[in-house]
Amino acid sequence: MTSMKSLKAVWLGIAALAPYILMKTYWAFGGNAGRPAGDLATGMRANGAPEALVWMERHGIDFTVLGALGGVLLLAALARPWGERLPRWALLVPGWAGALALTPYGFATLIASAVGFTVGDAEGWSPWVGYVGGLAFAGLGLSLALCTRSYQRRTGARPGGADRSRSGTRGWAR
Repeated sequence: MTSMKSLKAVWLGIAALAPYILMKTYWAFGGNAGRPAGDLATGMRANGAPEALVWMERHGIDFTVLGALGGVLLLAALARPWGERLPRWALLVPGWAGALALTPYGFATLIASAVGFTVGDAEGWSPWVGYVGGLAFAGLGLSLALCTRSYQRRTGARPGGADRSRSGTRGWAR
């Protein structure tokens, strides 16, 4: 059974990501507020970014938005009953990894923006871009921590050795 706290954590994560996704979508459609002037794809290539990321940038697809949408899908899987059909490790590993990586990264980004550091090493980024990114990463990380902990408790072993999950390694065979 999904807890109400997990559902609230999902919505917290989505709310934290919304400004970030809107900002990136605005940029994908040609907006440039907050960004440095020039072609970011050329800068990415010069800095050694993989060609796949350069191609995506040239075509208006931001890989971080794809990651954010993947994070929302992971939140939903952790909080909704259909996620319990998946092997526990398939949600626990990325859930905890995301929580442990994104939460401190997001808070560090918020602090760095507050003391005047720019985004990356490029000039021309507006400070609000760091706040939007920091909020998104910290919010997603905290939401992943809450939802992963709830999922872990809901699907863990019961006293007496019975597994509460409907999955596990044999879940795919059902």
